[in-house]
Amino acid sequence: MLVLSLGKLFDAKKFSAVESFLVRHEKSCVSLLDRICRHEVSVYCILGERHEIRGVFSYSQGGQILHCIPDALERYDEYLVIFRIYFSNLNLENLFSVIGEETGTNLILSAVYLATKKIPESNQTFNLMEYVPHRESSTNGLKVRPAREGGIYAANCSMKLLDALVPIQEAYEREEVLTIEQEFNPLMSKYVLKKSISEKNLYAAFLEDKIVAKAAVNASGKNCVQLGGVFTLPNYRKLGFAEFLIKKIVAEKNAVGKGIVLFVKPKNVAAVTLYKRCGFSNFGKFKISYY
Repeated sequence: MLVLSLGKLFDAKKFSAVESFLVRHEKSCVSLLDRICRHEVSVYCILGERHEIRGVFSYSQGGQILHCIPDALERYDEYLVIFRIYFSNLNLENLFSVIGEETGTNLILSAVYLATKKIPESNQTFNLMEYVPHRESSTNGLKVRPAREGGIYAANCSMKLLDALVPIQEAYEREEVLTIEQEFNPLMSKYVLKKSISEKNLYAAFLEDKIVAKAAVNASGKNCVQLGGVFTLPNYRKLGFAEFLIKKIVAEKNAVGKGIVLFVKPKNVAAVTLYKRCGFSNFGKFKISYY
């Protein structure tokens, strides 16, 4: 068994093999597949005895590792030896985070520690959920009546809404994303927001033309998209806006044959309940660790 570095740009035959492997496990690695297809990250393959692909991980310029190692639990000790040796020779000085299915993340964290003695500053574990058709509640979720017809609607956001979206994006990051050790970065926040809008991945729910909730497609694979960034302004919570918005996005993506997945903190009972009402069910565990 060995680890093979492919870089960001590699030949069509190898790309096809990597893509085919990831598509088989796409539900738990949509972001990895998305970033590889965009040629945004350096790609590494774990090859078995017959040079078959056993796993794939990426390493970005910003120090983020994304991974897909489906049999990490069954071959944990074997992979640990291989990764420890490889990470001892890989420049992990700017390692920032490890993201992916829980067992694979734990494997990489252990190998990084053995190779570098680096220990993550924080760890977050999530439930992986997928949309199952026809399991959602039959209503649109709304518990409020608008003053006029069409006063509540959901739409894909255009760049002209950028300034209106900046405050809700900041509130979302401060409440849902940043750890105690991390500071809010307004320039990076606005950059992420502009990128999401420009790629037509940001959606909002409106009440009388005021943005009250948002959600995003954080990554797009071949057969799946990953939903995330769901957030409702505090004064408009428990009125069904998030459910209304999510169901609109799910219907749009499902209509073109895309599966929808997401990850959510298990202790966030309100969010878990919301996603279940929207037709989502648990199928695995996800973990993000920050250095």
